Amino acid sequence: MKEKTKSVLGIAVPVLMVLVLLLNAVMLYKIGNMDERLSNALNESEDVAQENGVIIGGEYEIKATTNISDAYKSGSTSGLSDKDKETLDMASAVLDEIVEDGMSDFEKELAVYDWMTRNLEFDSGSLLVVPNTQADCDNPYGVLKYHNAVCVGYATTFRLFMQMLDIDCMVVHDSDLCHSWDLVKLDGDWYHTDIYSDSGSGNYAHFNLNDSAQMSSWNWNTDFFPAAEGYKYNNAYMNRIECEDIYALPASLREALDNMQSVAAFSFGQEIGDSEAQIVSAMMESVVSVLDSTGYNGAQYMEWNWLQTDDGYVLCVYIYGFEPDEPGVDLTDDEYEKIEQAISSAFGDIDSGEEDEPYFED
Repeated sequence: MKEKTKSVLGIAVPVLMVLVLLLNAVMLYKIGNMDERLSNALNESEDVAQENGVIIGGEYEIKATTNISDAYKSGSTSGLSDKDKETLDMASAVLDEIVEDGMSDFEKELAVYDWMTRNLEFDSGSLLVVPNTQADCDNPYGVLKYHNAVCVGYATTFRLFMQMLDIDCMVVHDSDLCHSWDLVKLDGDWYHTDIYSDSGSGNYAHFNLNDSAQMSSWNWNTDFFPAAEGYKYNNAYMNRIECEDIYALPASLREALDNMQSVAAFSFGQEIGDSEAQIVSAMMESVVSVLDSTGYNGAQYMEWNWLQTDDGYVLCVYIYGFEPDEPGVDLTDDEYEKIEQAISSAFGDIDSGEEDEPYFED
């Protein structure tokens, strides 16, 4: 019996030693791979000195679409895939609808911004019944076909429109690769425009900002992307009003709220230093408190920032709650009549206790 035990142990011990060595090798391999994955993740968080071929949020890629814009400008679609041809047709139809002869580059950009903020939605899975909605929410094809987009979709679609209109535009990504927006060049100056952040409100809070304003929210590779120093086409600056002094601000804000303005801007007949800026900040906080407690005129809350110009500082105020008009349902009279008949047939026997009224009003 002892001889058999020795024989078994003589075989088992070497086998166990081999297994231990194999397990150690596997663990070292896994640790090596983990270190490599960690290194790759850290590298992905660093500034990337390129515009296209960048992955945002670990899932959505910024892709060039110059083949489509070039086809639009040349009038030749040879070489385009069927998907790109459809994208071109959809984008062309939008521009035909919103761009008029004689428009300046700024007016064209504004028309595109207004159309996109009113007609596109964040990708939220609400259109999963439509094939490929989420698969294409990061590129112009899916954005224009399904009106459903993530930030990359907004940015690449806006850039496509700009390039079709011969306006210089770049897609910018933040240093952590979690967000993207656009840089657009107007009259020699670059501006940041982030339509994704304004979608649904359309209040121009992220429209044509300079670096200083954009840096309050994001960081990016400023060595690679051009500096945005313009303010001439910032919507708030263009519509600013002059206040006699900082203490005239509350009355001017009340007027903006009464008029249901989504954006208001104020310059002052005095120099703005640290002391004046603190007073303005205290007044703005008080106005926000009033809105929080009363919801005055439908306003929900405010954001504000200072815009530095050659003439001094301009206070830019963005008011949320004054939503733009929703795009109407584009149905024909015949379609409305058929809907009316179908609903009446299904629910006409239900007594509401009120006089019959049409389901749809002109």
